Amino acid sequence: MNRIQLLITTLLTGLVSTMSTATIAQTPLSPPSFATLDQRAKDGDALSVVFFGGSLTWGANASDPNVTSYRGRMMQYLREQYPNARWQFHDAAIGGTGSNLGIFRLERDVLAHNPDLVFLDFMANDNYSGKDNETRSCYETLVRTMVEQGIAVQQMYFGFKFQFTEDGYNLDEFTRRTDYQKLTKAYNLAEGDIYPLIHDSLKTGKETLDTLWPFDGAHPGNLGYGYFFEAARLGFEQAIAEDRQNRLPDEPLFGVMSHIQRIRLAELELPAGWSVSKTYRTSLWYDGLSSRWMDDVVKYEAKDMNEIVPLKVEFVGQVIGFFGESNHQGLDFTVTVDGTLLPYINNKISQPNWPYTMRHGEGNLFAWKQQYTQLSDQKHVLEIMPLISDPASKGTLRIESLCAAIYQPAAAFAEPDVSE
Repeated sequence: MNRIQLLITTLLTGLVSTMSTATIAQTPLSPPSFATLDQRAKDGDALSVVFFGGSLTWGANASDPNVTSYRGRMMQYLREQYPNARWQFHDAAIGGTGSNLGIFRLERDVLAHNPDLVFLDFMANDNYSGKDNETRSCYETLVRTMVEQGIAVQQMYFGFKFQFTEDGYNLDEFTRRTDYQKLTKAYNLAEGDIYPLIHDSLKTGKETLDTLWPFDGAHPGNLGYGYFFEAARLGFEQAIAEDRQNRLPDEPLFGVMSHIQRIRLAELELPAGWSVSKTYRTSLWYDGLSSRWMDDVVKYEAKDMNEIVPLKVEFVGQVIGFFGESNHQGLDFTVTVDGTLLPYINNKISQPNWPYTMRHGEGNLFAWKQQYTQLSDQKHVLEIMPLISDPASKGTLRIESLCAAIYQPAAAFAEPDVSE
């Protein structure tokens, strides 16, 4: 069974036609081999590569993100290193997002391209000093699913300016890096690590933090992205030299998210007041352009509060998220599940009646609101109720999908981590 056949089989065993379901395959393909990938490229095969991550993968602050970012340089390196190969490169990077959205994007933005190789970058946006097991499990779900489907995976360990000093960095603070390195060993992945490269350049005085990150504390300039590329290149070449073959451990290391659903609301029967709309075609930044990452949205325009009819959605799971669009005229909304108000929990801090919101400053952008709940792993009925405090408001609520999953931690992490 090839990778496309396996993907089709996986989809056909999903929930219902209104749900786009990414499930974890049960029968792994042949282990992905970097030496085999190298030989195929030398032989002139057609190869698909996906760059999956956040703004550091897109190349924010690079003078030309498609050329001078690490991603752009890696594409050029592969073209030059393997001139006979027929490369197809795909950008799947959204700024400011991590693996908790990535599990719901994997099917549409990665697997749909039938990749042979994926460069994976979510460490920094997963909170480089974070300790919660739910995020680790989201990340491991990405790794495990891709390895199961025969895709060679290279993790990228990127970072921000404020993680470093002119003398280097304190590795004790980088818990995500330590955790994801454990995944490298368990799954025998390739990895590209900027930390030793930048540490050495700072400690020897070759570079300074301001030369590497001249614009802001998160995104480097062209020089900094040169180091990011070197980390990617060195990791790729090492994996080839060692004939690195990704493997699938019998059991997850941290856990996985299962029963993954991205329920497109535009495919449902909508109540009065709700309608289907095209996504915005402008955005605050290009990698945040929602039309690149989602299909049609459903919208509710501000009207008299007494006329509002909630939108009902059935789902299964404990992890829920709303993927949609926002700007300064976005609306807040409340969520009830099985008739009970579900307050929005941010960073594990709950406030009574704290609503969800799809609103921010001037300009259009995607919106992602996600939380882990104490719900059972059974079927639930969720209701979305727009909040309109001002009858004269012209605000609009715009949501593309309800995302839901079941959290299945490994035995060692069966209890939710509430230390943060």
